[in-house]
Amino acid sequence: MIYDSIDNYIKYAPKVLPGSAELIRFLEAAASRTYDEIKEMDFGGLDLRFGEYATKPEEEVPFEAHRIFWDLQIVFDGEELIGYAPLGSLAIVSEYDSTNDIAFYSGKGQMLKLERGMMMLLSPSDGHRPGVRIGAAPSHIRKIVVKLPW
Repeated sequence: MIYDSIDNYIKYAPKVLPGSAELIRFLEAAASRTYDEIKEMDFGGLDLRFGEYATKPEEEVPFEAHRIFWDLQIVFDGEELIGYAPLGSLAIVSEYDSTNDIAFYSGKGQMLKLERGMMMLLSPSDGHRPGVRIGAAPSHIRKIVVKLPW
């Protein structure tokens, strides 16, 4: 898992992910453009997943993990907590669904705040719990998840 500002990640991503020109172009746009502007742009072969939802209480959100893709998560509007735990420390709740590349888990982890200007890169060995609300009131999230092949 990498948790950092978008600006910092742009600086070292080429060293971590060789051949990532389209990803860097997307990150540069994500640092300065709106969610709606990004929707209208073309980033070649990048698999961008646009999402909007209200955050929920932690106990309503299971951990999840993927086998085929890494998740690069960027919030454009709102703020959320994302739980993180090594996959080996979690208990399986539902078996792996190969059609949707996802399995669900339960357990404990640490919570990290994701808001505008920050990003989180999660590997297939990282359990993550996105969409957890901060405080008593839900936040409306507008987010892009970039699916990067393993």
